[in-house]
Amino acid sequence: MKPNHLPREVARQLGPYYVYALVDPRNDTIFYVGKGTGARLLAHGKAADLTAPGTGQTAKQRLIREIRSTGFEPRIDVIRHGLTEAQALLVEASLIDSLGNLTNIVAGHGAGVGRRPLDEYTQRYGARLVSPNAPPVLLVRLGEWTDRDMTMQRGYKRRGHGYRTGMTDRELLDSTRGWWRVSPASVERKGIEHAAAVHEGITRAVMTIGKWHQRTDGRRAFDAELITSGVLHKAWVGAHGKRVVLPTGAQSPVIYWPFK
Repeated sequence: MKPNHLPREVARQLGPYYVYALVDPRNDTIFYVGKGTGARLLAHGKAADLTAPGTGQTAKQRLIREIRSTGFEPRIDVIRHGLTEAQALLVEASLIDSLGNLTNIVAGHGAGVGRRPLDEYTQRYGARLVSPNAPPVLLVRLGEWTDRDMTMQRGYKRRGHGYRTGMTDRELLDSTRGWWRVSPASVERKGIEHAAAVHEGITRAVMTIGKWHQRTDGRRAFDAELITSGVLHKAWVGAHGKRVVLPTGAQSPVIYWPFK
């Protein structure tokens, strides 16, 4: 990663913006991708030097220090240069999407239109608006997938929660059915017997609501069975999921359908 200085003429020729990679010389693996201008690409080594060992280090800084402890120095590769800032953002995002095991903390610019399986984009752009006459359901909004073991019932744990492409039916059911601040009495009073999982405004599954379970903190989960065909599935999922436009300002992850 040294030298510690980038000649002004070199920086001028690389600019106005460039995209670079930090490479582990022990195996030629890229572990960080960034965009920069001027001498930005030299800053990572200095940051690692100034960061004392401990919990405050980033994964990138820890790896730089590890490489140096073995007598090597991370290599800096310039991927593309002579770019506008907009071009650099796109190149950076494309590389972050394509390369695995990076130490980047933040996803690349425009992550919402980045690398995803075609099926995901088919669902996102092919989903039709749910009919206002669709049967009543409990809409459960799922965030991005998080790996975290959590007890669902005595003797049974789920291994994560949220939504991710390629998740199993069991993972989707377990993510949807708990744990929420919701009143079973209100669900029953509204005549709701089913729940629909929603991620990024698109329904991903519809299921029955069975027996309720309550934790000591008051949050609840329900037993569920996936519905994969029939009138209810057609109304709420169909071939590509259904698009749900939530009320303005809706914050709760659990919402009753139809809306008031």
